[in-house]
Amino acid sequence: MTQFIELSHPIVEGMKTFPGLPGPKSVLLFDHAGSSRMYKEQASFLIASLHLCGNTGTYVDSPYHRFPDAPDLSGLPLERLADLEYVYVDARGRDGRGIGPASFEGLDCRGKAVLVHTGWDERWGTERYFEPNPFLNEDACLKLVEAGAVFVGIDSVNIDDMSDLRRPAHTVLLGAGVPVCEHMRNLGAARGGEGRLHAVPIAWQGGATFPVRAYIVRR
Repeated sequence: MTQFIELSHPIVEGMKTFPGLPGPKSVLLFDHAGSSRMYKEQASFLIASLHLCGNTGTYVDSPYHRFPDAPDLSGLPLERLADLEYVYVDARGRDGRGIGPASFEGLDCRGKAVLVHTGWDERWGTERYFEPNPFLNEDACLKLVEAGAVFVGIDSVNIDDMSDLRRPAHTVLLGAGVPVCEHMRNLGAARGGEGRLHAVPIAWQGGATFPVRAYIVRR
């Protein structure tokens, strides 16, 4: 029996993902009642547009997010976004906010996604979500790149310490072509590492970040 594990937050109009960035706005173009007249009462359709910042909900960062000459969303290879083996890392018992290389010691990360479970998603939808957050430190990211990780996801508001304007985690990972997925949820259900991860954004030319429907498939 196939099992699907949801790892993304729903997109809700007006939601707040990151301080200072606008929330999404939906615009109804045709509803069922209005469109049925266009089809002479033989059919009806709902058509709407969604206006959002790329950094909304659970989203993937392309290298272009950090580096102006790096690949954008349309340039991300699918083999770094879909049908990935993954490694689950339980970082809830960390000492302090920073997650260092010791959390990844002895793990086989080559060619795999690394999912870091901090438990921060329990604060989602509250102002506490934007308090000083758990993050990956620079040495941890260097270790993941050296270990051959091809994707890194976290359930925190940011993979970096938001007070560190150097943004070393983004710099190291995106500089190595490793997509970053932030604001994940339900990572506890990924424990064990069985299944395959999918987290594919749209192929937006010139886009740096975009929401994904991240999920695990277990068969």
